[in-house]
Amino acid sequence: MLNERAMNFTRTIVLSLSLFTVGCAAVSADTSKTSSPSQSLVVEVPNAPPAAKMETKTACPAPGQIWVAGYWDYIDGHHVWRDGRWVQGKVGYEYVRARYDFDGKTWQFHVPHWHKRAAAASTEVAQAQSQKQ
Repeated sequence: MLNERAMNFTRTIVLSLSLFTVGCAAVSADTSKTSSPSQSLVVEVPNAPPAAKMETKTACPAPGQIWVAGYWDYIDGHHVWRDGRWVQGKVGYEYVRARYDFDGKTWQFHVPHWHKRAAAASTEVAQAQSQKQ
């Protein structure tokens, strides 16, 4: 119980800081190729999340905005739905979406986070953005 509370507190602080400094996140289509498990914050949860809710993806509001799909967060022992939204992308980083995995014993919630791209990928993104201007 205490360990779960400590993890929830830590996760809340990390998410709060990310939201404060970056605004939120950008989506990565395949998280298995963008981040290693040792780099992401993982929280053990007692059960699977509910089914994902249906969302309507609106038109992109501005250049550089990225759609972050909704997901089930896990807060204080409860699954809480976070609506999808458009956020400003972050050059040199990609957003690793939230996901749940079952390892055969427990469910694990992988907290969404920014992941710094390798130098070559960051350079390509920066060059692509400068060519659009």
